[in-house]
Amino acid sequence: FKQKTAYEIRLSLVGSEMCIRDRVSTQSTGHSRINMNDREKNLFLAKVADQSERYEEMIGYMKKIVDSGAALSFEERDLLNIAYKNAIGSKRSAWRVISSVFQRENDEEKKTLLTDLRSKVETEMSNICTDAFAILDKVIASAETEEFRIYFYKMKGDYNRYMAEVALDPARKQKVTDEGLKAYQTATDLAEKSGDELTPLNLGLALNFSVFYYEILRQPDSAIKLAKKAFDNAIMGLDKLNEEDEAYKDATQIMALLRDNLEIWQSEGN
Repeated sequence: FKQKTAYEIRLSLVGSEMCIRDRVSTQSTGHSRINMNDREKNLFLAKVADQSERYEEMIGYMKKIVDSGAALSFEERDLLNIAYKNAIGSKRSAWRVISSVFQRENDEEKKTLLTDLRSKVETEMSNICTDAFAILDKVIASAETEEFRIYFYKMKGDYNRYMAEVALDPARKQKVTDEGLKAYQTATDLAEKSGDELTPLNLGLALNFSVFYYEILRQPDSAIKLAKKAFDNAIMGLDKLNEEDEAYKDATQIMALLRDNLEIWQSEGN
């Protein structure tokens, strides 16, 4: 499995994960407040789980917040994504390592063992993603703004893309590919209606959707077209942002990744 570039950046969505981590690490440990309600307790424990890299526990805390029926805040939205993305990410890394060893191995018995191990990791990934899809259906239904709907549909597209990367069964691969395309397209339609293509969220969506076209659908022309459109539109609108704002910094980082991908994809096509 070969990645074209480092397009999976942690800062590709509105709300920097590092900002969340900074807020957690700088919180006072004094007894300034007591009698937290259940939502506050779960939010606090989710942050601690993030800091301690216990992401499957973090998922549990965030699911309790979602199951309470309340609309998520920006911080809760980002924490939900961090929890699932990192839980899935460790499985993706394991799958790649196992696949790399498999490709170098010549002994048939060892290759059989590796195949079984890789299938186990794929199942673990599938279980986390299936859980995420159920939660995402809930938060999409309760989302109060188009921005949040874009964010959650993008998450759906991302997680289906992750599954498509590792799925060995053709029917399974086709299913998650179709679902990923549907989610990304829905998010893109909502983003286009918003009329603001320069937000980090919308740029991150264009980045990941173009990677989906290139890596999963094997449609390089469509990937290049989408990435170039997003990059060109961002260039034209960049002067509208304040260079000191986080949104400007996030946008320029994603634009750099769009540019890097375009250079690689166009060179491979020549």
